[in-house]
Amino acid sequence: MTDVKAVAGDGHQTPRKWYARWRVAAAVAAVAVLAAAATLVVLHSRMPKPAGNELAEAEPYGWHAAKDVGTVFTDGLNLVTVSDGARGALRLVSAKPLMDGGGTLRVLGVLARVNPDMLPPGHTTGWFQDSPGFPPSRHDDAGGVDVKSLVVRPPATGEDRWIEIQIGYEVIAEGRSARRGVELIYEYEGETKRAFIPSYLAICAPATASCEPEYDD
Repeated sequence: MTDVKAVAGDGHQTPRKWYARWRVAAAVAAVAVLAAAATLVVLHSRMPKPAGNELAEAEPYGWHAAKDVGTVFTDGLNLVTVSDGARGALRLVSAKPLMDGGGTLRVLGVLARVNPDMLPPGHTTGWFQDSPGFPPSRHDDAGGVDVKSLVVRPPATGEDRWIEIQIGYEVIAEGRSARRGVELIYEYEGETKRAFIPSYLAICAPATASCEPEYDD
């Protein structure tokens, strides 16, 4: 009987060589699958978790208006209440307005403050909807800081404390732009979490335009 190893000189692979290469390829594929699975596990572990009872839930709210091109203003009606069920401080990481594709508004920046802790001395109001300029120019609306630098302590039982996200906008073109909420990322008890602030906004230009509100349909 002819030895299969003796007829391998014509350039064809012998069964042994073919099987060895198949095992190497299978091992490489298995390593690649394991690496991909490990990457997915790491990415999943880094994804923010949903907000817990440290923040109070809110029903959707918002406002709409028509403004002239060139107007700069701050929207302060983005509020989330810190629950007295919070067991420790919250460290804010980021706040992102969830804008549509309209080209009427340009986001200038985002600030945050804790009410009533960071309200300016002599204030007469505790929150605002729309303030000229960015940062807001009115005395009662001042005090916002960079979101990343804000640590929010938990309120005592029965105490009111809420986070106010201040978003600066410039009206840059005629038309309509809308926001369907704000994404708030924060750290709490060693975990990164995500809260959705259901604050709606619609701005149209020019100031004489009819402007339909934005709402959850």
